[in-house]
Amino acid sequence: MTDIKEYFADCYVLTDQRNKEHILRFLDHFIPDRKETADEYEVPRYSTQPSRIFRKAENLISYLSENKSEPHGIYWSNTQEGYLRNAQVFFTNDGYLILGISCYTKYPNTEIEESFHKELLHLCSSEYGYITYEDIPPLNSLEFKKKVAQ
Repeated sequence: MTDIKEYFADCYVLTDQRNKEHILRFLDHFIPDRKETADEYEVPRYSTQPSRIFRKAENLISYLSENKSEPHGIYWSNTQEGYLRNAQVFFTNDGYLILGISCYTKYPNTEIEESFHKELLHLCSSEYGYITYEDIPPLNSLEFKKKVAQ
């Protein structure tokens, strides 16, 4: 993997399919062999006095699929070798879902991330997505769309 940078490209896509089935389809498509990156998940996110604590991402996904105004983020690492390194799911504060993948890049050659981004847009049947580098998306659909328009 020559010309690979020491940082990742991040591909994000916005969808209104905020449900467990869509999330599992996304994860199984991009990183079928994966590992959760956290041992527990607080609600609210990063709270020192959480109202709820989940030990498994699957349980948090069920909760956030029902509680549409609760923002959160979940990460999985890819246990297989290759360009794709991890996947993320971000729940917005206004009922949407942002699916993300991080991959190696050869920037300024962007062929790796552009290929993954196109595939992610297609999987989500979405027109709202963008590529960035070592950055997280806003957890609001309107702010996300503004970023896409830039």
